[in-house]
Amino acid sequence: MNSKHLSAGQSCPALIPGSLRIYSMRFCPYAQRALLAAAAKAIQYDVVNINLVSKPDFIFQKNPDGKVPTIETNDGRVLYESLIVCDFIDEAFNKPDASCGDVVSRRLNSTDPYQKSLDRILVEKFNKVSSLDFQLYFPKDLQSDQVVLLMNKLIGELEVFEKELERRSTKFFGGSEKPGMLDYMIWPWMERLPSLELIHESNASVLRDGRQRHHLLSQWEKAMMEDDAVKESYLSPDIHVQYRNMRRSGGPINYDFL
Repeated sequence: MNSKHLSAGQSCPALIPGSLRIYSMRFCPYAQRALLAAAAKAIQYDVVNINLVSKPDFIFQKNPDGKVPTIETNDGRVLYESLIVCDFIDEAFNKPDASCGDVVSRRLNSTDPYQKSLDRILVEKFNKVSSLDFQLYFPKDLQSDQVVLLMNKLIGELEVFEKELERRSTKFFGGSEKPGMLDYMIWPWMERLPSLELIHESNASVLRDGRQRHHLLSQWEKAMMEDDAVKESYLSPDIHVQYRNMRRSGGPINYDFL
């Protein structure tokens, strides 16, 4: 998980028999989606981290855009785009498949096509939250009033998910027992929200107090933190701040500081 990020001029490690290859970047929330899905399915996978500033040539051979997550099966089949990757992982590992390993594990997506579609609508709605998260951490010259405005917008967008948990009356969006695909697809950004309070210390109470009003989401977050798949890729707010501050500075990024 914390292996060195490979950069320009370095070669691609050989595929590991019986293991799904995930090309990742340790601090990328989209790549974390794939890690969460693979961990939740309890499949064998290995991670090759990619330096996204100085990308090795081989990543462009796997994905023309050179982005993560990109996955590769034992027989060399390649897919990318986080939601597509996670859907593939969920579907491919429910029956024996020689290219992926003989694994049968629980479904992350609902088996009801209608419910699966409703969940995907919420994943799309969550893009507003991830967009506001980006707006709050990447510009380093935000004024205090801009920070407060964006934080209040973010709190408002989270209200949709608070009400959805109330409507479902379950511990997780995916049910009362275990998280499902919707839970895992929004988690990477929920994991990063506390880092905004550290980045914007003078306005931290705005976000903190607003989020405390979301009682069901708070309980959901605590439950997610106890999930084995989440624990496998989780990084603390302090670590997220270290990475985010490197990005905000405009200077070199040390992907391997862990």
